[in-house]
Amino acid sequence: MLEERKTAGAVYIQEGGCGFSALLVVTGPHRGEMWFDGRATCDQILPLRWAGRPVSFAEWVELGMQLTPW
Repeated sequence: MLEERKTAGAVYIQEGGCGFSALLVVTGPHRGEMWFDGRATCDQILPLRWAGRPVSFAEWVELGMQLTPW
């Protein structure tokens, strides 16, 4: 149940293999941002960033794999 609460308010958009996923936040102060679920190896869920700022869904679709969670 605790693991489910970590992603409450987000929708899984893409399975990246090896337990990695891309999430779209749909509620709360980060609504509209894309996040990286890396709990399979680093036990962290981090915002995807581009040019030092959070990435929106539209930017994620446009930029694709050029994004990093750090």
